[in-house]
Parts: sequence; C-alpha cells; structure tokens
Amino acid sequence: MSSGLELKPTSTPPSVEGLDEDEAVEAMVEWFRDNFEDPAEETPYEGAEGGYIYIWGGPYDAREELEDAFPEADEEAIRLAVDEVQSGGLFDWAPAGSRIQPDDLPDDDAVEPPTLDERLAALGGQLDRIEEHVGYWRGRDSQLGHNGPPDEFRMEPDDADLVAVEASVSEIRAELAKPNRADRADPEVVARAETNFRRLAGKIVSWIKAAGGALMLGAIGGAGKVIGEEIAKDPHALLNALNQAVSTLSVWVHHLGTII
Repeated sequence: MSSGLELKPTSTPPSVEGLDEDEAVEAMVEWFRDNFEDPAEETPYEGAEGGYIYIWGGPYDAREELEDAFPEADEEAIRLAVDEVQSGGLFDWAPAGSRIQPDDLPDDDAVEPPTLDERLAALGGQLDRIEEHVGYWRGRDSQLGHNGPPDEFRMEPDDADLVAVEASVSEIRAELAKPNRADRADPEVVARAETNFRRLAGKIVSWIKAAGGALMLGAIGGAGKVIGEEIAKDPHALLNALNQAVSTLSVWVHHLGTII
C-alpha cells in the first residue's frame, strides 16, 4: 500500500546566461533554497542510526546540485553560490518539503504551501491517526508467540518512544484547544512533541530499512481489528502520519519563535 506521496523533481532552474556574477549567484542560491532544506525541518532523526534518516533521498551536496542544475555558470559563480548556501554551517541537505506531494499531482502543477492555520486545522486528524496506531501497539499483548521477529523489530507496549508520543498527543490537543492557538501555544510543549514524533518516526524508518522495505509483520499475530490490519499491511501509515505532524509542529515552533 502506497503512502500516496512521492518526491517531485527539482524545479526548472533559471538561465543565468547574460547575468552578471552577483545576479547569477542570487538566482542560483534562490533556486537551491526553493528545492532543498535543512533536514531538521522534516527529516526523521534516529540517534541509534547515527543521525537523520533520509527517507526521500540525500543527503544532497550543494556544489553537486548547483553544478548539475547550472552547467552554463562559471566556476567562480558556483563557488560563491555554494559559499552562500553553506554560510550557516550546514553541508548536508534534504529535499524541500514542498516537493513531497500526492503521487497523482502533475509535476508542473504549482501548489501553494498550506498556511499555519490550515496546518493546525489538519493536525487534529493527524493526531487521531497517530493515537490509533500507538493505541494498538500500547494495548496489544507483548507475548507474540513463535512467529515473532527478532528483537530489533519488536515494539513492546511500554516502549519509551510510544509512551512519549502518547503523552505528546495529549499535550498538543490541549494546545490546539487554546484560543488563538497559533500564537498562544507553549513552544516547549510543541517542540517536545516534534522531538518525540521525530524519534519514533526514525525508529520505524530504521526497521523498514533493516527489513528491506517491509517490517517482519508475522509478529502481529491476531491483528484482526481494522487498525491492526492497517499496520500489518502498511507499516508506512504511522510513519506518514508522524511525518505530517512533524512538518506542522516544525512550522508552529518556528512561528512561535518569531513572536516578540
């Protein structure tokens, strides 16, 4: 079962022929920032795996991407553009979240990113899906029988990451219930939820990678309920819901940080 999302190609780079050096550098930097982002924005993180899990490809190198996109640019302009892109100290890049779109959307169909209010309106539904999945894992029998997978593919009911996500779901619901929630939420609560969701997403990704793209789902014995069947058939479903929520929480935290 597909998550319904795919990584869209980078946008068509503008021509820098005939531009002076400053204009060419500006155009290249703008194109790069439109198509790539700091992995901290939306990429799952798993400390045990050594850092970010680049589920949409990467990490990408600024020089390589700019040289491929702007073959007509001279070497010095490329160097200056790379220096500008990396001026903040970041050298490994992920695809911009705006490039991760429904798989039936034409590549050339421009889509405006959702506003924070639109993101927050959708967050409740994302929390519902996360809560259902986490509730399934938290409520199931930890004794999985003879068909259980190796320990690295187990998730026990008292798993610390499940407990943390469950707590954050409750806390974020309380923040969503506040008047003027976009501006009045507790930034520490929102940031903590983002971290907890990222951590669990990273764990799921590490399992999927280790299993060659699919979890060893023979362990989910007796998963006769709809939510159990959904998890068994599509281990990406919880990951997708977590990543959608992380995207919104990241934007929310940034917005709260800009309020004086």
